[in-house]
Parts: sequence; C-alpha cells; structure tokens
Amino acid sequence: MEEMMKQEAERFETETQALQEMLNENKDQLKEMREQVRSQKIWDRFLLCNGTPDPTVQSELNTFTSLSIDETKNSTSQDVSGCLDDVEQALDLINELEEVMTLDKQLEISEGHDKFKEGIESLQGLIETKVDNVTFNVMKTAEKFADPDSQNLLIEKESPRVKFSLWGNLAKNPRQKSFKLDTDEFQMEIPKSLANADVAVRLIHTSFDFLSPKCKSFFAQKKKTPAPSRAASVAPQQNEENKEEKPTTPAGEETAIENLDKVAENNENLAESQEKRPNTPSEADEIEDEDIVDLRAMSTVGGVMYLDLLKLPPQAKKVGNWVIQDITESELERIPNPTPEDEKEETEETKEGEESGGEAAITQLTKELTWPLLNMSFTVSSNAVFTEEPQLARWEDSQQCWRTDGFEDVNFDETNGTISFKSQFIGPICTFQDTYNNMPFQSWEIRPYGEGCVIFTLIAASVELEISIKENACCLNSPEDMELDGIRNKWLPAHILMQKLVAAGINVFPSEDADKYVSISVKDEELESSVYEQMALASSAFAFSWSRWNADCGEKRQIVRAAENLTTHPVDEDMWKNYSCEPRKSYVLKCTDDDDEMFDEKVEGTQFHPDIFHCLKEGASSKALEVLTNTSYTFVDNVSTWLFATKVLTFS
Repeated sequence: MEEMMKQEAERFETETQALQEMLNENKDQLKEMREQVRSQKIWDRFLLCNGTPDPTVQSELNTFTSLSIDETKNSTSQDVSGCLDDVEQALDLINELEEVMTLDKQLEISEGHDKFKEGIESLQGLIETKVDNVTFNVMKTAEKFADPDSQNLLIEKESPRVKFSLWGNLAKNPRQKSFKLDTDEFQMEIPKSLANADVAVRLIHTSFDFLSPKCKSFFAQKKKTPAPSRAASVAPQQNEENKEEKPTTPAGEETAIENLDKVAENNENLAESQEKRPNTPSEADEIEDEDIVDLRAMSTVGGVMYLDLLKLPPQAKKVGNWVIQDITESELERIPNPTPEDEKEETEETKEGEESGGEAAITQLTKELTWPLLNMSFTVSSNAVFTEEPQLARWEDSQQCWRTDGFEDVNFDETNGTISFKSQFIGPICTFQDTYNNMPFQSWEIRPYGEGCVIFTLIAASVELEISIKENACCLNSPEDMELDGIRNKWLPAHILMQKLVAAGINVFPSEDADKYVSISVKDEELESSVYEQMALASSAFAFSWSRWNADCGEKRQIVRAAENLTTHPVDEDMWKNYSCEPRKSYVLKCTDDDDEMFDEKVEGTQFHPDIFHCLKEGASSKALEVLTNTSYTFVDNVSTWLFATKVLTFS
C-alpha cells in the first residue's frame, strides 16, 4: 500500500511539473516574441519618414502639437477635407500610443505611460482646435458654400472616422421651419427665435468616444484578486464541507494531493502579498442621480454626435470693387443652452429682437435667451446592432457625465433605425444600450477546424457568434443577419476584433465587476483561470463545450464537456464526456448532460489527475497526442485570449 501511495504521489507530482513546464515555456516564448515585436516597432518607427512625429518621444510630440496648433490658428485657407485628413493623422498617432501601451501591458512595462496619456490628451486637444478653426473659417465665407436651393450655408464632408456637417442661416427665411442633413439623416426644427438670427448648426459624428473616459463611472471599482494560476496544482485548499460531495479517491491519489498542500499555501501567501491596485473615482463616489448614465452598466453604441449651435460671424459685403468684412471676431463662439430656470415660451425680448433684425436676435441669444423644445431626429449607424430600444443621453460638461434627462417624446423606429425626440439641449448626444444584455450566455463550444484553427461558437441572449481563431488572427463568421459588413469575414488581431464588436453593440466580454449586473454562479477565479489555460493547450485536438451541471456544482469546481476531434465536423453528441475540474484533482465523470440528475462518480478504468489536461491525454489517440505536441504557442495564446475575455465557464 505504501508503495502504491508513493507511486501515485510521484505521478501527480510529475504531471503537475510537466504542465507547469509547458505553461512556463509558452509564457517565455510569448514574452520573447512580444519583446521582438516591440523592438521591431521601435525600429520601424525610427525608419518611418512620413512627416509625423514618433508619439512615444515626448519632445517630438510636443513640438508637433505646438506647431500644428500655431499653424492652425494662423490659417485662414484650410478646407474641411484637409482638416479631416489632419484629424485622421492625429487619430492614427493616438492609436499608435494605445497600441504601444497595450503591448507594454502584456510585457508588464508601465514606464512612460503617464507621458503617453498626456500625449493622447494633447492630440485630442489638437483635433478640437483644428475642427473649430476650419469651422470658423468656413462660416466667415459662408456665401461660398451656400446651397443653391435654400441659399443657406451647407457643407458636408466625411473621413473614415469622422463626419462633418455645417448648416448656416444665411437666407433667414421665416417660412423655413426645419433643415435636414445627409449626415445620419439628421433633421432639426428651426424655432422663431432662431429663424431670423445669425446662427449655424454644426454636427460632427465620430466613431470614437473621447468623452466617456472623463466620467467617474467609466472605471471599475477595483478589488484585490489572487494572481491567475499557471497550473492546476497551485490552488487553494478545498473547504471541508465540499469533501463529502466528492467521489471516493484511492488512498495513494489522496496522499499525492495532500503532498501538494504546502505548495498551495505558499501560493495563497503570495497572492495576499500583492499590492492593492490604486483606487478609481468610482470607488469613492456612488452614482446617486438616477439620470446619470452608469457606464459600468451601459455602453455607447454608434459613436458620438457633437451638436453645436454657433454664432455666424458677419459676412463680407461687396461695395464696388471693394470687399468689406468685419474681422473683430477671431474664434468660434458657441451659443449656450437655456438655463433650467428659463421658461420654454418665447419672451417679449425675443419678439422685439426678431422685429429689429438678426443682430438683435443674436444679441439676445448670447444673453441666454431661451428657445422652445426642438423637434430633432437622426438615423443610427447602419453598423450598430441594437437588441433593444437605444437609450438617448446628452453630455453634461459641468458634471462630466452623460445624462438621460432633457428629452421628451423619444421614439425609436426599429424599421428604419430613426430616433426622434424633443429637446432644448444642443450639445453632444449619444445612444446607449445595456452592456450585459447578452449575458449570461446560453451555451458555448470551441472545436478544432483543421490544422492550426478552431471554431468558437457563443450563443448569447440575443446573438449567436461564430469566430474562427488561428495563430495570429481571428475572423467573425456569423451572425449573417446583422449589419456587420465592416467586421464580418475579415481576419483581424483578437483585441481589434473585440473592440469592433463592442463598438458595434455586441458586447460578450464581462468586465471585472460584471457580477454586479449579471446573475452568475460564483466560481473560484484561480481554478477558472487554470482551466482556461489547459483548454487552450488542448484545443488543437479536443473540442470543449458548456455543461448543464457546471452552474450548480459549487464554487471550487468546474464541469466542462470535452471530446477528441481531429476532423472539421461538429462532435457527435454521444462522444461528449463530462470532466470534473477541482483545485488539485480532475477526472472523467460517469454522468452526462443527458442524465436527469447529477451523480458524482468517476468513469471506471480511468485515473485521477491533478489537471484536466492530463485527463484528456489519458484517453487520447496517438494522433491527438502528436497534434498537441506540435501546437504553436501563439495559437494557444490566441485561444486563451478569447476564453479569458468571454469567461464562458462563469457567465454561462
């Protein structure tokens, strides 16, 4: 008996070390590859001669932004198309900085990131300056851009990430009750108080969102969590109350498990000694105003629409051979929204202003003269997926947050994607939807699909995703019935595809505080991480799927279905087996998902193992073992990226 116990302990220790060595080897190779990629990017940027600065070099970026701002303020000739080209260039520099920080994070490098964030803020300021300047220049010569039909200023341009539209009230036609733009089919009512005033309306629709990160609720409330396990053996000891639910284990194997307790305790002490992450604003301040959008629970979809009511500067007048223009105004002037105390009816001062002409009307407007509720409407982006009626919100700059108040008679026409509403507010507006409307997931599956490729299927509450995953790229195959032409059937890096899915309104990536908003079965995070790593290691030869028993099997346990699959076809239902994964013990369960009740018995003739990876290898064919041996570490990393991002074991 002692000899048997010794052999089992040695086997457990050998398998544990083998898994740890494999994970460490992959980790080292990934780190080396990322360091090479980082070095190559630095060299490529050094060799790049396209007139743009290296955004990671603070002196270059500061010089670039300073010179660009000075040039912009002194420029009176740049057109809108040229301005949008400059905006795209600045956005590319922002993306470059974000890519560098993402890569550095993978390498656990944080040096210089504060400077990078300052650089991003300066580039955002540069974009705003350029757009405001070209807007002002266009309005000074508005008659050049007059629409031949309405005789009002009308200019619409767009770039890949920005749509620019500007309407100006040149004709001052009291019979014109509204105007409509091609951009997003935006339509706005013209009230009497503005019909005879020198005003302009600017609409800038961006595919990005610079405002939300300024909100307090944008950041998650950080909590102290243990470091992810790199092997199944280094996990917390099970609770005594759970032991009665476990199957009987041979004495030798139990001893082998007990011999690993010391390692587990050391790992727990290491996790407890980790530094607590810094607090974010949302830890100190809870959202009490129900009209403020909680950005932990809601997400922007379709970008941001920056709507501005502007004062139209004096126009040039031709007198004989002379062109006379008032140049006292040197910058863009926004007309503020009515204050809450203002009445919605027009005042006597408004009527007097209309009678005395546009100059009097604009003077009254700059004194915060109110205007009534305005009818507005626009069409949501064709690539945005709304699984529910979108929530309309406006940006409140004084509070640095999105608010849902200030809108009346909001209506969403699902057929043509049009949102109509009434509001006195003129400023940034955005559409939101529930971040977790697709959670918890109904089912999931990941299966091999030829050499070096797997198919990841995720059935969520309102969408079914199918994603092909290879070594260095991923491709969204379905859904095909949604407007995702800009994403579907394109091979992209994993993090880029995830960003595009979220931006389109398909969020299947739980955040660290998602358990506050989604009802889930609490699972041990360390065990969950360990299972994801092992699933990724075996995914080139084995298929994995959701098990109906996992949700109710306890916190210190995961149950997952698995089957060897070396074909491109789905797994036959009778080939699936349930595997029980515990901190220091894994085994094949006798019960299946077709059984009426869960019974905890090990399949006869199989062994206990310290991890699911060796459970799978025990019954694997020689061909499957060969495939596992030749699996690329980059492929394993890409698969694990999706498993960790979706957290399918906890959120299904």
